[in-house]
Amino acid sequence: MKNKIVVFTNLKGGVGKTQLCATAATYFVYWNIPVVVIDADIQQSLSRHRKRDRDASNTSDVPWDCIFLNTTDTAKVRAMMERAKKLPYCILIDCPGNINDQALQILYEAADIAVVPFELNADSVDATHIFAKLFRKNFSAKMFFVPNKVSNLFWKRGTVRKAREDAMELFDNKLGIVTPDIKLSTHLNGYSTIDMPTYEVRQLIFPAFKPFMKPIWRFYNKNEK
Repeated sequence: MKNKIVVFTNLKGGVGKTQLCATAATYFVYWNIPVVVIDADIQQSLSRHRKRDRDASNTSDVPWDCIFLNTTDTAKVRAMMERAKKLPYCILIDCPGNINDQALQILYEAADIAVVPFELNADSVDATHIFAKLFRKNFSAKMFFVPNKVSNLFWKRGTVRKAREDAMELFDNKLGIVTPDIKLSTHLNGYSTIDMPTYEVRQLIFPAFKPFMKPIWRFYNKNEK
């Protein structure tokens, strides 16, 4: 049985892809979707966060395994992805943020879904559009664009509304699907790689995650209505 591989990616830095990858992993487990996470970022942000969480809680129990993948060895990356395709888990990958990383092509070729977080400002929208056009030209994964860290305080500003309108015009139904926003909140600032998501976190992420999570849930819960 082929599984589902989801990459969290954007070559625009600071958009929160590592945080969303970890949050999605825990949220998927909450909904009975089996998960393995591959940390393919050379900075090992996710792996280091997991270590801090385990040290702080003094536990060996984790809801999902986190595997660091050294992307400097493309042969190992290719071998890892061939093994990952056969695992009975949803594979979530926190991708490198460097466009020159040779492993990106291997990861993108394996992906079924690409989750692309971005911010609602002109620079982030423009940079994401350039990346998305290149991705769509070369790879088949379905793209979901997630406006992330959207501040309610700034929403009334014309520049934020304009960025949302531009994103809908450039991305939605042309390159992929633009999801509802994920609001900037203290509930998401200190994410955990161990604890189940709180009610407040679930409320914040559900609208944005639903478009790409629903088909994945159905895939792994075929006997459920």
